[in-house]
Amino acid sequence: QPIPPLCKDEFNNRQVTDGKVGEIVVHGDHVLKSYLGAVGDEENKFQVDGKVWHRTGDLAYFDDQRRLWLLGRCTAKITNGTQTIYPFAVETAAMQSVLVKRAALCQHNDKNILVIESKAHYDNVQKSLEEIMLKFNIDKLLLQKIPLDKRHNAKVDYPALMKSLNSIKV
Repeated sequence: QPIPPLCKDEFNNRQVTDGKVGEIVVHGDHVLKSYLGAVGDEENKFQVDGKVWHRTGDLAYFDDQRRLWLLGRCTAKITNGTQTIYPFAVETAAMQSVLVKRAALCQHNDKNILVIESKAHYDNVQKSLEEIMLKFNIDKLLLQKIPLDKRHNAKVDYPALMKSLNSIKV
């Protein structure tokens, strides 16, 4: 949802408190005031007292020591009834295994699917991720190449991943 221009007090009232999840927004000389041709500005830029802020599209929270904990893309968040799963947290935990090159978590046909890129045998990968799968209610583990966003070669291209899952009838 686009954010309308705000005054400082309105902006401060929208900020989340410690432990609450919110979107990371940034402001400063390093932040572009507009995209080329203003394409995407309405969704990704907003103003506070006339100063341009950028919405990163990433979720995070501050803990009680004011450390910032990244949770991943806003659009990747998975909600099942009362439970919310942040794929970045699951993917980061999965990538602690030496058998995992890359990981991506998504919801497909109401199932939590953990896609793993690995050269190891499926049984070995499954065994190394057993605890994570239980902790995060993962319904299925798949081994396949994970598509990356062409703009950010380290970020999962979730729409392309979903398309690949549709093509193999998971």
